[in-house]
Amino acid sequence: MYHNLFLFIVVVISSCSLIRCDMGDFLSVPTTVKAQENNTVLLPCYLNTASNDGSFITAIKWYKDDDLIVDSADEELPLPEGHMLWENGSLEIFRVTPNDTGTYICEIIRPEPWSPIKQRHAIEVLHPPSVEPFPPDGFLQVKLGEEVRMSCKGSGVPYPIITWYTQGEEIKLLNHRELLKFTASDRQMAGIYECRAANGVGEPATAQIELNIIYPPELMTSRSWIHTAPGHRVQLECKISADPQATVTWTKGDIPVPLDSRVVSLVDGDKYTLLIKNVQKSDFGIYTCKAINELGQGELQIQLSGVPNPGVFKKTDDKNINSKNSYTLIWEVDSYTPIIEYNLWFQPYKPKTGLSKPEWTKLTIPTEHSSSGPVYSKSYTIKGLKEKTVYEALLVSRNRYGWSKPSPILRFATLGADLTEEIITPVQHHTQDNIIPLDLSSASKIHRLHIFSCLVSFSAIIYCFNF
Repeated sequence: MYHNLFLFIVVVISSCSLIRCDMGDFLSVPTTVKAQENNTVLLPCYLNTASNDGSFITAIKWYKDDDLIVDSADEELPLPEGHMLWENGSLEIFRVTPNDTGTYICEIIRPEPWSPIKQRHAIEVLHPPSVEPFPPDGFLQVKLGEEVRMSCKGSGVPYPIITWYTQGEEIKLLNHRELLKFTASDRQMAGIYECRAANGVGEPATAQIELNIIYPPELMTSRSWIHTAPGHRVQLECKISADPQATVTWTKGDIPVPLDSRVVSLVDGDKYTLLIKNVQKSDFGIYTCKAINELGQGELQIQLSGVPNPGVFKKTDDKNINSKNSYTLIWEVDSYTPIIEYNLWFQPYKPKTGLSKPEWTKLTIPTEHSSSGPVYSKSYTIKGLKEKTVYEALLVSRNRYGWSKPSPILRFATLGADLTEEIITPVQHHTQDNIIPLDLSSASKIHRLHIFSCLVSFSAIIYCFNF
């Protein structure tokens, strides 16, 4: 019986010599210390002598990340600077720095038959975040439509959270990430991107990356059709955005516009202007503004014409309050050349169902030459209208150079119809449809009423044949 008890005790002692029986051997407990930079840290290493039958310490060793830094039994191993070993085995580190971050192991050497025992501690020296952008120079250039990849590598203890911003607003991402990746689908996405690293220690760190998106020329103009007359001065303007900068040329037809003292090409920032002084009839036509850079090209057309500007209907609700079978229209037309005549089309308004045929009625109305221009005004009363009916009307004007484009459509109503006020809607048209053929328009006699069959398409009003 006593023999078995002795074997049991030996087995327990042997087992503790093979493994670290930290729980009973140490009074201290494993510790992770989070300390601000320049603070002092104490790592405990207390032996529980009661559990070891009064055994004592023969030596203390401390390891940092598996490297021996302290050995009480080795007088030739100096203590690291700023470190002090206490008699109870604890290690004190003064004015910690980020380099002191790591895993520390205390090893207590005891006399036979006791084996060495170890206890693990850790130090995290908290320090503010820092961030390094990629590209390192903070500049990234891509082509329109290419993938954008930029990143910010953060550091600090604890590891910082990365957040991205642009134009002063946070970019909403599924998670906080160092890599920002997207497609440069719009050149407006260019600009400054900022990454911000924060870990709760000190102020957040930031880095900026400038994104430049290069793209082929994009052209715009405020007027694609310009009215003028011989002897006047006119400017054709073309606004161009391009990166790299584009080379710009002006052509009329397929021939480059000859430049001289009368025809001058001007550049002001992104605005390119063709200035024509003292316009001649031969200047009328379609001009092309063409821009080319290494990524592509673009062009737009501007027509210079002597025909009148589209007419504009004026509101006349107050003049037609009690109009049952008639309606007075007033319009204005801008033209540097005297207006010869107007064609006024009107018909009962029907919602476009695709089933009903247009029933346009055309009136040819002469001018009275009471105005010398450039604004010509006219009032005309349409008679014989149906009561309680909504109508729509449009106008074209002719001068010596031809017919104008159609005016916006005016919707009006006789007394009792369900329309509270006049409505003006624009007419869309193609460049080639901007002049009404003279052979169709001149067939009308003054004050003579004609009925035309007209087709209304989505892009233009096409004036058809007389029947």
